[in-house]
Amino acid sequence: MIRNAKRARAGMRSEERYRCLSEASFEGIAIHDKGRIIEVNQAFAEMFGYKHPEVIGMHALQFTSPESRDPGLQNIVSGYEGPYEAVCLRKDGSTFTAEIRGKSILYQERMVKVAAIRDITGIKQAEEELRDSHLNLSTLYRVSAVITQTISLDKLFSIVLDTVTGLDLFNAERKGGIFIVEGNRMKLVSHLGHPDLFLKLHKDMKVGECLCGLAVKTGEIIISKNSDNDIRHTIRYPGIHSHGHIIIPLKARYMVVGVLYLYLPADFDINESRLNLLTSIGHQIGIAIDNAKLYEETKALSLLDPLTGLANRRMMDILFEKYFAGTQRSGTPLSVIMLDIDHFKKYNDTHGHDSGDKLLAGLAKLLLSVIREVDLAVRYGGEEFLILLPETDLIGASEIAERIRGAVEATLAITVSLGVASCNLKIKKQEKIIKKADEALYRAKKRGRNRVDASGRL
Repeated sequence: MIRNAKRARAGMRSEERYRCLSEASFEGIAIHDKGRIIEVNQAFAEMFGYKHPEVIGMHALQFTSPESRDPGLQNIVSGYEGPYEAVCLRKDGSTFTAEIRGKSILYQERMVKVAAIRDITGIKQAEEELRDSHLNLSTLYRVSAVITQTISLDKLFSIVLDTVTGLDLFNAERKGGIFIVEGNRMKLVSHLGHPDLFLKLHKDMKVGECLCGLAVKTGEIIISKNSDNDIRHTIRYPGIHSHGHIIIPLKARYMVVGVLYLYLPADFDINESRLNLLTSIGHQIGIAIDNAKLYEETKALSLLDPLTGLANRRMMDILFEKYFAGTQRSGTPLSVIMLDIDHFKKYNDTHGHDSGDKLLAGLAKLLLSVIREVDLAVRYGGEEFLILLPETDLIGASEIAERIRGAVEATLAITVSLGVASCNLKIKKQEKIIKKADEALYRAKKRGRNRVDASGRL
């Protein structure tokens, strides 16, 4: 009896030590026998939203959410001590993620399990945010990498659309497009997966019209959960299916230069992190578009005469080489017209240089109205102009020159003299045809001006 009494007192002291230690722990501690709760500490009761007496006798699976019960039961049956994760269930129905460790102990003269439960919701959330941040950064890097591959606007639009619609994190369809803003209108410059009727209905959209126009007007991302019941979705057509939309403004220098629109499944959800990512992508694309526009404008200005808007001699050299190579390769004709304003110095002295500049600009406009789109009008220097006429023989070029001469005399307060030349395979240097046209121009002036003179086929 003495021995039993000592054992009982030792057991009581052991349980007392357990209670002291467990109550000092920040983790939830539970003792269970095959899943049935025998004892818990205060931290456990508070963690699950119960009072201490309520917990005793409950089964451990009552503290786990339905999706964690089968794995939890397997762990209890097998005696697995972990650590393992489970989604735990509070009394009020809310859940949290916990890390659980188990250990077999002798308690009240029987082997039971003690489980330590640690709420790791904050840790899991931090890990998720870190993964999300890494994914966002890698996505931005990927988009940045592809848009820096080209400075060409046309290539840029298709690369951007293909890349963004191919990103897995938005669950977007391989369908969408890019509008750029031109004044109060919007031009669809790239698209994927649209029928002809869609393209027709969205031609020359106005700023403020439908969802894309609204995104331009407000400068904010537009989210449309379902096209069927969104009254802002004003452009509709037969065969349109239920879908969601995200429209991202493309901004540069605090201005909206265009929009990127994506198709998503109807009634989709998107979190704030993804919206922030889309905003950043919109800024990246907007800046890339702005840079490409500036490049093309700068390139165009470097190839155009600033007064008349015609090609300058640099652009002439580039295209003349191309046309000339085509003539050498295929034997097709190539002609040149040299044109000079008669008595231009006298006109300037009489009317002033401002009027002279206006006259040059007016003549340039008239030339563009007479020649074909494939022809090239060039401000060659001063009051002298040159016109390249690919696939045009001497007779055809002479007829065009005569039309120009007559139109100038009829509409402008001046006359012009013109020289025409044409070449074939015998010529090896493109400068020779210009020289022949210039010689013909000199003859026209010498013979009385306001006339056309032509050199024979070279």
